[in-house]
Amino acid sequence: MSEENVEVVRRMYDAFHSGDADGALAHFDPDVVVDGSRVRPDVGIGHGREQVRRIVISWIGTWDEWREEIEEMRNLGSRVLVLSVQHGRGKGSGVEVQARWAVLYEVHGGKITRMGVYPEPADALEAAGLSE
Repeated sequence: MSEENVEVVRRMYDAFHSGDADGALAHFDPDVVVDGSRVRPDVGIGHGREQVRRIVISWIGTWDEWREEIEEMRNLGSRVLVLSVQHGRGKGSGVEVQARWAVLYEVHGGKITRMGVYPEPADALEAAGLSE
């Protein structure tokens, strides 16, 4: 089952990166828990697909020329750890930014039920009860 969980997350990213927001959101459980508090305290913890949509729109809306490169998808059983590098140029400031992120997804019944965003991979692994 755990490889299937990686595929759920991979298909979500494929849809998202191809511009299919609704297709990406379909991979989330309607009552998904989204925790962005570690990287954006103003976002906190929310529930539902609309919260996912709002967070993504808010984040991407702060950048010009934003893109994301997935470095790794790690199978952790019912969880999937995604390590990525995001690149962008700040709207207004024009400042080029490159940041590495870790996102820990929990997948049950073929849907993403929890999404936690972390500033460092070690933080995400610790949240999953593991270490590097």
